[in-house]
Amino acid sequence: MIKYWMFIFIGIFSEIIGTTGMRALVHSHPMLSQTSATVGIVISYFYVSRGVEKIPMGIAYAVWSGVGTGGISLLSALLFAEAMPPLKIVGLLLIIAGMVAINLDKSDKEGRPC
Repeated sequence: MIKYWMFIFIGIFSEIIGTTGMRALVHSHPMLSQTSATVGIVISYFYVSRGVEKIPMGIAYAVWSGVGTGGISLLSALLFAEAMPPLKIVGLLLIIAGMVAINLDKSDKEGRPC
């Protein structure tokens, strides 16, 4: 099962890198900006699709999108001086709380076969 979680986190990492690259290059190299985003998202979807072979899709997607959103928001604040007002921080904390709640629910961990 650890292998499949690693796939999810590789997917998250590649999405964050691709999106951050897109933002970093949007003005200086627009074509490279789009390439960064496209490659990052393609790699991300490949690894997330591998992760959902054993991890329920609802959980995998919640973690992928939540951690990705948090990571991109944090990097945007650090690298691009984007605002991180208190309400945005509260929203990110609520996303984390939602991911924890979804992962604590053991009633449908195995999912149903397709």
